[in-house]
Amino acid sequence: MAQTVCLCGSFRHWAEMLALREALLAGGAPCEWPTPELHRDPATMTGDEARAAILAHLDRIDRAERIFVYDKDGYVGRSVAMDIGYAYARSKPLYALTRIPDPFLQPLVTAVMSVEDFLARVRSGDWPGIHPA
Repeated sequence: MAQTVCLCGSFRHWAEMLALREALLAGGAPCEWPTPELHRDPATMTGDEARAAILAHLDRIDRAERIFVYDKDGYVGRSVAMDIGYAYARSKPLYALTRIPDPFLQPLVTAVMSVEDFLARVRSGDWPGIHPA
């Protein structure tokens, strides 16, 4: 059975992350986030709503076995930086679409790989030869 994945990325890439989620689900891999029904502009949230959303996402990271950082064009915002640190502290394998330009974040990433390679590995369960990026 495929491992559960949580995607982390900027809301500016929402549509692409949803497409990746659908591809994961089609391949039999449960995907914790994103979920279409939970899309909401963070600028419209109260402090309590934002806190609840962050805690819910951290719970999703806890439930996932692998984390994929969708850092298209190398973009990692503050929330995704927090996700990376949290996932690393929870000993979750972290994969990223591109090298993260931040010298403190990149060493936390297990490997950099394309969406296609990540999907293939999730489907096959084959992760040998994965070394820190």
